[in-house]
Amino acid sequence: MNKLSLVRFLGLAAVIGLSGCHAWFLADADREVYRLIEQRQQATLGETHAVRLGAENGAASRGGDKYDFVPHPVDPGVPSAFQARPEAASEANPSEATADEPAPTDADPLMFTLADALAYALKHSREYQTAKEDLYLAALDLTLERHLWTPLLVSTVSAEFADFGQVRDFDRAMTAVADFSVTQALPYGGQVTAQVVHSLMRDLGVHVTSAETGVAILSADLPLLRGAGRVAYESRYQAERNLIYATRNFERFRRTFLVDIASDYFDLLVNKSAIENAEESVKGFLSDLERAQALVEKEKLIRVEADRARVEYLIATNDVITTREFFETALDFFKIRLGMPTDTPLDIVAEEVGLVDPKVGEAVATETALRYRLDLLNDLDAVDDARRAVVIARNNLLPQFDLSGSVTLDTDSTRLNSASFNTERATWRGMAELEIPLDRKRERNDYRSAWIGLRRAERLYDEAKDRVRVQVRSALRRLKQAHFSMEVQRENININAVRREHAKILFEVGKLSSNRDKIEAENAYRRASDRFATAESDYRIAILEFLLDTGTLRVGDDGRWVRPDDPTPEPATD
Repeated sequence: MNKLSLVRFLGLAAVIGLSGCHAWFLADADREVYRLIEQRQQATLGETHAVRLGAENGAASRGGDKYDFVPHPVDPGVPSAFQARPEAASEANPSEATADEPAPTDADPLMFTLADALAYALKHSREYQTAKEDLYLAALDLTLERHLWTPLLVSTVSAEFADFGQVRDFDRAMTAVADFSVTQALPYGGQVTAQVVHSLMRDLGVHVTSAETGVAILSADLPLLRGAGRVAYESRYQAERNLIYATRNFERFRRTFLVDIASDYFDLLVNKSAIENAEESVKGFLSDLERAQALVEKEKLIRVEADRARVEYLIATNDVITTREFFETALDFFKIRLGMPTDTPLDIVAEEVGLVDPKVGEAVATETALRYRLDLLNDLDAVDDARRAVVIARNNLLPQFDLSGSVTLDTDSTRLNSASFNTERATWRGMAELEIPLDRKRERNDYRSAWIGLRRAERLYDEAKDRVRVQVRSALRRLKQAHFSMEVQRENININAVRREHAKILFEVGKLSSNRDKIEAENAYRRASDRFATAESDYRIAILEFLLDTGTLRVGDDGRWVRPDDPTPEPATD
């Protein structure tokens, strides 16, 4: 193999090796981070939930626009579909579609129950993916912090080539230095370092090694006052607790997110019910219109009665169009929240969700929330963080008093052996350094600021507790009001169903001279049906929000909430 082929082979091997390393680094980070998150979830929540991100291939070079000075230029023209057309052409064939218009789809829509929507959101929602990434990044920060408190290995190799030109008859020399060190940070301040340095000098003109030496150094730096004690370990304390906070925040978000999905789902059911009620009214008014027109032709009914029926029919038809448009728009936004393409055909299906009102009193609900609200626990732990900040600021007021020492072993410079260390050539050094604290203005201000930060953290926690109490009381009142409203609307729909049927019978047998009563009964029944659907949705949402506000909502990995009376940790089956 010639030199050129060898260089190409080594270059190709390096590229393949680096590509594999990229994937290995990603996989190694994932293994460590997921293990940390699982441990923290178990310690913090008593259970674990899937938080894995999608796999990465380590390649970010795809796409040719990221290095363009003007990426994605816009055509100044207007698409042909938006250009004005001759009026005659439009009237001649109004249904003709342009080439740019998407063809209508006849695909059957996906039929989603609430369980389907929740499961889909956990897999595809962009918002949920971002929350998982935030948790991942917090765990990733902790892996680095933990690594910094382990022995840190550093190794460098440098080589220098020198051509002295005519100064030394075109002598050429090469100097190579290999440096290897390991450093261990100490939890109570300071660090210990072990270092080995090898040097080699070779005269390339005569192919002779002119010097080969080595140095081994063991050193230690220890603070005794400022920077000593637990304050030196603060970054580790905070990083560990930050992952706890991130775990709670993610679980709180997870529960809130699924409640929001369920709320949107219940609202869609209300809108869908409104469409069905409006369509039913259209059928009824169309029947009335046809009957009224027949009676007018037979001169058994005056024209104004038929006109009234026609007006109500048109109003009901317009209500169907308006309600359906509102439903379709809400459904598109629901798809966005789920992470589903908006052009995906989708419809929702009602199901028995198995929500149960816990029916607890205010005192029990409030006490439970103060114990189980994850966001409140974070506010409580923030007080401890502020207390540690005071301790750190107080420590910074102390003078700097450090001890340092080292022992160095050299090789014999007369021998060409960089590993021939000899204790007889050891050099011992020790030093004590005391700072005279003549200026502590910055430290004084930091100490005072730390105390203010502590008082603020305490006030924020007190305020958070009060807010939780208010939220729980408000949620309990909403729950009671929603239940009462649902029962009222249930009775209202029953009464108006009887009224509608009675008016229909009287009108059909001719005991009503006008169709006004029948129309009013029909409209009243439709309004009652819409109100009952809304009240039922509000009651379901109120139960979920009450469980969320008290910190008692539990959600499985499939998106279903776990029933409070379920003896197993498995998700409930509705």
